[in-house]
Amino acid sequence: MTSATRAQPLRAYGQVVAGLSRNVKLYLACSLLRAAALSVFELFFNLYLLSMGYDAAFIGVANTLLGIASLASALPAGLIADRIGRKRAMLIGLSGLLVTRLGIVLVRPGWAIMAFFVAYGVLAPLLMTSVAPFLTENSTAEQRAIVFTLDSSGMNLAWSLSAIGGGYLPGLLAGLLRVGPESATAYRSVLLLGALGLSLSFVPLLMVRVGARRAAAPAAPRVHATRHLGRRFSNPARMAQLVAPRLFFSFGAGLFFPFLTLFFKERFAVPDATLGWIVGVTSAIAVPTVLAGGAAAGRLGKIRTAFLSRLISTPLLLLIGLAPSLPVAVAAHWIRGGFMRLGQPLYLSFAMEQLDERERATGSSLLTMGWDSGWSLGPLVGGLVQARVGFTPLILTTAALYAVGLALIYLFFDPLHRQTETSASSD
Repeated sequence: MTSATRAQPLRAYGQVVAGLSRNVKLYLACSLLRAAALSVFELFFNLYLLSMGYDAAFIGVANTLLGIASLASALPAGLIADRIGRKRAMLIGLSGLLVTRLGIVLVRPGWAIMAFFVAYGVLAPLLMTSVAPFLTENSTAEQRAIVFTLDSSGMNLAWSLSAIGGGYLPGLLAGLLRVGPESATAYRSVLLLGALGLSLSFVPLLMVRVGARRAAAPAAPRVHATRHLGRRFSNPARMAQLVAPRLFFSFGAGLFFPFLTLFFKERFAVPDATLGWIVGVTSAIAVPTVLAGGAAAGRLGKIRTAFLSRLISTPLLLLIGLAPSLPVAVAAHWIRGGFMRLGQPLYLSFAMEQLDERERATGSSLLTMGWDSGWSLGPLVGGLVQARVGFTPLILTTAALYAVGLALIYLFFDPLHRQTETSASSD
């Protein structure tokens, strides 16, 4: 970015948004609608399973199966996306997300719920591994950091408004259906409304033009997906360095965050409407934080900004677990959430710029695999520990794993951030 852009971040954002391609604007609309719908799912899904008679251990196993399925399918998803194009891959992934979420809500037996979790893990990576390459290939180097942060902040805003409003839905629907506000029927009705909202996100994605810019990267050399994986990258060591920190962050996150709503519900007896406000305000706070991160990245660099945001957020995680009262825990959670979400889009943008165009979908797949690796085991361990000894050991372990991830980011990238990001800006 130029010095004038750095000095006037609001004007820079306005200029970038005005110059975004049609494809990027359509995807951002899809992202907003998807986030609003998924917010309702995330807010009440665990509570729905509890109302059905399942416990935290069951939730942990279900999330572990989802993580294993995502881990196994992430690399094939990237390879498929390179072959069929970003738009088709995202449409298939979004369809899988909708169908499996509906299935999880509509079936009753535990084995059937588990099966839909696995199906979700198989199909969703087609969407998730295609987003970063799509945004990278449909934006300029000057736009890129702001595009990624704009996507993240927009999702947080939609998530926030949906969570706050969604917190009142169980009570409203319970009154209409004449059932208890914390009954399975009330929660199921809310989740079905979320599925309806999710279906709307197809509209802008279908309007994406495949040939508008570079909708799909050129096909990578046809080599064996695992045996010759290193040959797909001009710098395999750098790819390994990009993945390694995510392994520790993901396992730490997988231990505790699948049970976040249960934490507030059980430790502080939070009602549903208040829970909606807690989750919603977290995402609302993240909006200006993430947008500011895009401007900060112009001065500090993407990777250093991502590092500092996570460095600030880690001690706040400890405060959540050790807080003596709900207001302290909620305040720590709100601030931590804003800083932690700031780092994610910047790290992904930085990672995409370290890779050649033909490598990006496969590289995105490996980054997804790094995240899914921790989420494959973390929820299983977290569910068992939480059911037996509570949340405090999980939070302490999560903070320790985050510290290792931060150390790796500093070791691998901080001394090089000016050189690598300067060279990337010439794309």
